[in-house]
Amino acid sequence: MSDGRTGTPTAVLDSYRRSGAGGPIEFSFALLGPVRAWGPDGEVDLGSPQQRSTLAVLLLHQGAVATVDELIRAVWGDEAPRAAVTTIRTYVSRLRRVLEPTPDSPTGVRIRSMGGGYALQVPPDSVDVIRFHRYTASAAAATRRGDSAAAATRLRAALALPNGSPLAGVSGPYAHGQRVRLQQLVLNAEIDLIHAQIDIGRHHDVLPELSMLVTEHPLWERVHELFMTALYRSGRQADALAHYQTARRDLVEHLGIEPSAALRDLHQRILTGEVAIGPATPWAVNRARSTTHRAGANRMRRLVRR
Repeated sequence: MSDGRTGTPTAVLDSYRRSGAGGPIEFSFALLGPVRAWGPDGEVDLGSPQQRSTLAVLLLHQGAVATVDELIRAVWGDEAPRAAVTTIRTYVSRLRRVLEPTPDSPTGVRIRSMGGGYALQVPPDSVDVIRFHRYTASAAAATRRGDSAAAATRLRAALALPNGSPLAGVSGPYAHGQRVRLQQLVLNAEIDLIHAQIDIGRHHDVLPELSMLVTEHPLWERVHELFMTALYRSGRQADALAHYQTARRDLVEHLGIEPSAALRDLHQRILTGEVAIGPATPWAVNRARSTTHRAGANRMRRLVRR
């Protein structure tokens, strides 16, 4: 969905307006999808994929200097052309032309030459990735206070920002690595939202999504915990217990490990019919769980290729 006046996705503009930045919108940037930018007059032409990659690096450095060598590696990896330094300077020059203020358009953002590289300093709320982090951090704080409803609201705001695959259409090894990282952050937020919805009693609503997630991520124990909890709270104790056996079999066959203590404890509580049962995994260990999930997923991919 777009705002007819500027061509900016409505979620991007609305989130920026709610951010408390104040004043008219000058520039906003999207990285959680195609790399795009909007100024007072609408969307800005950012040029080639390599030039967009250069902008993405500068934005993700959040005001810190990105050296020319870093930019070269980000765009071309180990296959940089001989004229890479000159080409990077050309990309920066072109970006300055469309982003920096001019006498006719005093609003804009500056790319500064500093310390053998470049730095782009923009208001944090003008970049969707920064707003995403702010919303998810606020959601985690709400959960620590025991306010799952507020956490769900913050997470929905975060998940309104992605618009497809992060850094879509941008090439280079840096973009690939950042794309994987950002996709994992979005997936974590989706799982956290499911957790919050279960906590506020919407266990029926999340069952279809969880059913797909356990198929897509058979080695991610946190997803199994949430699915078993939602099944149990929906009056499907037998299905929850059967799913535990499926999850255990996948972990043993593909990773050679038994389920974690948290998953085993949840299974036992479902077996004994505890009334007020909830997901065993606290949000504080999301990142550790994600690391385990990625390791398992990588091993699964290696097994499939054999």
